[in-house]
Amino acid sequence: MSEKDLQILIELAKKLEKGLTKEEALRSFVAAGILDEAGNYTQPYKELGKIEG
Repeated sequence: MSEKDLQILIELAKKLEKGLTKEEALRSFVAAGILDEAGNYTQPYKELGKIEG
């Protein structure tokens, strides 16, 4: 994961703290290329799915 990717995740997390709805959060992660429309991690982020358990 690049520094840019990490910054995107940090910004998204900050927005989540401010009360985004689930749909808004999903749209943000899709727009960032982290999740696809079905809510699955995209290829560069597949490892994150392993962390969830």
